[in-house]
Amino acid sequence: AMPQRHAKNNGSSTYGVFSYHERRQCEFVNKQEARLGVDAQLPFGYCGLSLQPAVDPVVTPSGRIYSRECLLEHMASKAADLKRRREAWEAEERRAERDAARDAKRH
Repeated sequence: AMPQRHAKNNGSSTYGVFSYHERRQCEFVNKQEARLGVDAQLPFGYCGLSLQPAVDPVVTPSGRIYSRECLLEHMASKAADLKRRREAWEAEERRAERDAARDAKRH
């Protein structure tokens, strides 16, 4: 068996995919501001939902900041959406069970 040649840093995200010349030409590799501009992060103390300064701020365990009212509205809308989706899923399951029972009676 021939020994395998391993390139330095082969397998890391950009080193395994691009050649040296291609890496040098990629703007996202060379420029920090291209990857992480001022628009990529909210200013400290801003709500992640309203994108405004947080009013009555709530902080998640991961460190995200939200306005209490925005967070409650979001949670209420998600709860309603999840309830609607669950009802649709349960109706589809009942339909599938009826169809399966009907097919079983035919055979």
